[in-house]
Amino acid sequence: MPADQSQAPQFTDIPIPAGARMDLDRSLVLGPRDTWLGRLAFTSSASPNDVFEFYAREMPRFNWTGITAVRAGTSVLSYSRDERVATVQISRTTLGGSEVLLTISPRGSMGSGVTSPGGFNLPAVNSAPPVSRQPLR
Repeated sequence: MPADQSQAPQFTDIPIPAGARMDLDRSLVLGPRDTWLGRLAFTSSASPNDVFEFYAREMPRFNWTGITAVRAGTSVLSYSRDERVATVQISRTTLGGSEVLLTISPRGSMGSGVTSPGGFNLPAVNSAPPVSRQPLR
């Protein structure tokens, strides 16, 4: 664990597990208190399974709507609320417990290009010439 850690600050728009330890070197929060964007990195002594269950239970209580969830070696949960999207990534730490990366970004345009069925603007794909399939000599 990095030496520059402190207790997780209180946020009014997302849940943070009790006893979470913030990794200040890997966290960046920009903007006002309830509309901030950025990434929180922290550890928890709880197992990845318990942290997954915590977010699955608590995010809706903070008015976040679930988009998708994948439980695996590194689990990912995605939510939306107003004009923001939250992604929670949970993995096991070496000594037990969990590492959590919680990213909040604005919903919407990813640049000019094609609009996907989900509403995101995807960058236009440049057509490249076909790759030569001649054997190497």
